[in-house]
Amino acid sequence: MNAIEASVQRLLSRRQRLVLAVSGGADSAVLLDCVVRLRTSRHNIVVASVDHGTGEVATEATAVAVSAAARAGLPAISERLTLSQYDEATLREGRWKFLRRVAAAHDATVVTAHSLDDHIETVVMRVLRGSGARGLAGLLAESGIERPLLEHRRAAIRDYARIRGIEFVEDPSNASLVYLRNRIRLQLLPSLRAVRPDFEDEILDVARKAAQLRRDIDDIVREFISERVDGQPVVLDADALQELPDDSLRLVLPALAARSGTTLDRRGLVRLASVVRSAAGSRGQLSGGFEAIRGRHDVTIVRPAAVDPAVLRLREKGETRFGSFRFRAEPSASIVDEGSDAWRIYIPRSAEAVVRQWHPGDRLTIDLKGSRRRVKRFFADAGVVGPMRMGWPVVICGDDVVWIPGIKSSQAAVRREPKMVHYKCERIRD
Repeated sequence: MNAIEASVQRLLSRRQRLVLAVSGGADSAVLLDCVVRLRTSRHNIVVASVDHGTGEVATEATAVAVSAAARAGLPAISERLTLSQYDEATLREGRWKFLRRVAAAHDATVVTAHSLDDHIETVVMRVLRGSGARGLAGLLAESGIERPLLEHRRAAIRDYARIRGIEFVEDPSNASLVYLRNRIRLQLLPSLRAVRPDFEDEILDVARKAAQLRRDIDDIVREFISERVDGQPVVLDADALQELPDDSLRLVLPALAARSGTTLDRRGLVRLASVVRSAAGSRGQLSGGFEAIRGRHDVTIVRPAAVDPAVLRLREKGETRFGSFRFRAEPSASIVDEGSDAWRIYIPRSAEAVVRQWHPGDRLTIDLKGSRRRVKRFFADAGVVGPMRMGWPVVICGDDVVWIPGIKSSQAAVRREPKMVHYKCERIRD
């Protein structure tokens, strides 16, 4: 009990704003009990509990968690998941979406009650799936999630619950062999212990080494990230990556892809490596709807934007949102020289500028004489290729395209009048 409480105390000394993920099971019930007894007036704590929608026991567990929070005087937020399917991956995704939403709303850190046994099971699952070093780090991987019970065995946590008389709910699904994690816990691990007593210690050693390797790689990969194309999830320096041997390339690509929010499986790793080694214009489909697109000197990992057919009038004051682009406007009596900043332009108030998605046949008006050049050529010059162009806006005054935000600001094509509007555009992430 002292060891478990010391772990929770270390958490509370580091963090003051917490979202406790409490399922109603034994582990999270112990976490809640410890936090309640060790917290101080400095701490701001919210309990978050998910009803997975799998039956009466799941609903009862959520009710137990919410009641325990109420008795402790803590606010509790619960949500019942409505999912198209109830496999392990879908349930986990639904649970984490809820927890991250609650944490963002309260500017707090998510805290889970994962135990050492959970960590071992996770690593074994990833071994079976052929994961690389990033996956084999298991729950030791840096994620921004706090797991104060991670060094404690499940049996010790159960002993704590018994001694303290803590109420919790046993989920019968934990005994179902339908789920891979349960088969590992109930069948595979006991069999491995019988023939190799040190197996779990070996797994933990692998995970520690993998976590350290993962940290080392994360420090190294920064030199392969380019910021030349603004607003994309991640743009990679293809020239630098080309110099790596195949083994090294396969080692750094998963860490680079993680910067865009996607996890590479085996096929995704092969496809991304192929794009790096290919000529400009090639592309490869990754998981989660992401694509890798080869430019002249870079590779962009991007989730293509949906086509937006709308035509919007740009407001003369305040903000106009177009897909993943945001336009801010303020009145101006004169034009300030912004150099060649493609994210800014001055437009006469009388022009009634509008924004829409670019069309393949669009031409940018370059000067007041009406000279024009194809918009797609400006995209090519900037290295914005293929699906990266989907949803990209152009700004039109009358019949003239005068601005491709972030690509080309054609200030020379805009007449000067006493009343101008200064527009600034930025790419935002949803």
